[in-house]
Amino acid sequence: MQDNASIIDVTEQNIQQVLESSRQIPVLFDFWASWCQPCLQMAPLLEKLAGEYQGKFLLAKVDADAQQNIAAQFGVRSLPSLKLVYQGQLVSELDGAQTEGALRQWLAPVVDPDAAQAEQEEQFLEQVRQAIEAGHGGQAEQALRQTLSEQPDKHAFRALLVEYLLGEGRTDEAQSVLAEVVEDVEELRPFRARFALLEKLEGGGESLHDLAARIESDATPEDLHAYGLRAAAAGQFQAGLDALLTLLRDHRDYKDGVARQALLEVFDCLPKGDPLASQYRRRMFTYLH
Repeated sequence: MQDNASIIDVTEQNIQQVLESSRQIPVLFDFWASWCQPCLQMAPLLEKLAGEYQGKFLLAKVDADAQQNIAAQFGVRSLPSLKLVYQGQLVSELDGAQTEGALRQWLAPVVDPDAAQAEQEEQFLEQVRQAIEAGHGGQAEQALRQTLSEQPDKHAFRALLVEYLLGEGRTDEAQSVLAEVVEDVEELRPFRARFALLEKLEGGGESLHDLAARIESDATPEDLHAYGLRAAAAGQFQAGLDALLTLLRDHRDYKDGVARQALLEVFDCLPKGDPLASQYRRRMFTYLH
């Protein structure tokens, strides 16, 4: 028996008990031999993973020379050989020396399915972002919409679709996609705040381009305010915050100090933990005090 409770040496006497354990947690059978150099090299990696997963799987070490009957029952023909058993069934196997990365990837779907799914979702999101940046926005949008039709609770996917539609100027479509979720979820909260900014400007027909041109020539408080909110609603947060800070600095009393309130509203539009919020909060505090 190993010191680590998640690691056990398997013998004829305890094999049935180990197999019974697989009905509660996955059991990784590691078939090895003292003469097998790859086995000895891989052993520390397996023991490290058993410790890291903290009881999410049992590492069952089998000396194939000493336990030939058990090796034969599992159909072991070469070493090292790994057999993953869960709920009494062989669910996966690997033969030959493996890297730590390969072992983690192999174990994850069975041992930590939630983490494996999260990683797959992040990879999908990154692929979609890359497609958008490469000019394949139509394909990216189609992939996001298809995924959401099958899994409407994937809020990170919905957030990316809303972001893309806003970037394309398709505000009504973006708002429609957002409205499909009525509950308050963290991933969508910044977008609801951005639409709230647009509602404050309802009736103002100026485009961002026109407002930017006017600010360049003559930065009136009205234009700075409108540009700051419009830019933030379009996702151009730094430009919007710069305009609102200028409004706070040069026209502090405009509309009873509306610049401060507008800055706070834009901060609400930023994703949680965004460094822009901290940076501009400090600058706002400097102007106020």
